[in-house]
Amino acid sequence: MKKSDIKKVMVYDQGPADQPHPAFWQNMAHLQKLLLGETVEFIRLCCPCENPQQAVLSIEPVIKEEKPDLLVIPATPLGEEAAPSLGIRLNTGVAAHCANIVINGQGRIAYMVPAFSGKVIGEIFIPGSRPAIATVKPGVFPYTEKDTAAYRDILCTCVPEDRCSVRITDIKEIHNQQSSIEKARLIFCGGFGIGSAENWKKLEDLAQRTGGGAGCTRPVVDMGWGPDEYQMIGTSGKTVRPKVYIGFGISGAAHHLCGIKDADIIISINNDKDAEVFMASDYIAALDAGEMIDCLAEKLQQR
Repeated sequence: MKKSDIKKVMVYDQGPADQPHPAFWQNMAHLQKLLLGETVEFIRLCCPCENPQQAVLSIEPVIKEEKPDLLVIPATPLGEEAAPSLGIRLNTGVAAHCANIVINGQGRIAYMVPAFSGKVIGEIFIPGSRPAIATVKPGVFPYTEKDTAAYRDILCTCVPEDRCSVRITDIKEIHNQQSSIEKARLIFCGGFGIGSAENWKKLEDLAQRTGGGAGCTRPVVDMGWGPDEYQMIGTSGKTVRPKVYIGFGISGAAHHLCGIKDADIIISINNDKDAEVFMASDYIAALDAGEMIDCLAEKLQQR
């Protein structure tokens, strides 16, 4: 699909109607800037259903009636389930977990998707089917409401849940002040090199005492040291833009670096002087991560 072929764009918003999800603003602003100069109608497709199957059944008729060329869905837990279902039902292509949407040298829309654990970024094209569907991780685009231009609102009414084979039986809210790190100006991030659940707890304490956020890499979650997946940073987790990012015991895998590349200052601490993360850092310290966590905690206690 070429840039000039796009005449109508829909951006999905899981609502509520009077309070758009931050990912909606991010995606809408990016697409409006990407297609600047073209005659394109932009539509906010708002559907506040919490059941992914219910959301699909609710928005499918609207999509068929409006016939957009492109549908972008935030890669939230709901969006990640809804997008492939829509792809099957609409017989169209889906580019999932996009790290970017760009116009390539031939004027074609390219969906940049991490592959091989984030070690490479692949170009995905959806040339013939309509609408092309893409999911984008929240936080990938650095925009807010003030960056968006005019668009048309469509508010979908949720179909009755008794039409769904999947039902929501219970909702449990996670109360964890460290779970949301996208807005943190200071982030302490732990990798496999922190070595233990005890050091992870110390790192969380540092974040709480400084008003920052605590993040981690996939191995820390896999080891069961305490954090949940909502605190992961990278292509399979969050994309963050803090003023200062301090990484402890992080090797520097590409899929993690993708999530921190827009940090203003990156400080890395690793006892491996050849760690790849040092190549992407502004300040480095070839020291033991656990000892440095203790040292920082001690300095804070003296203040």
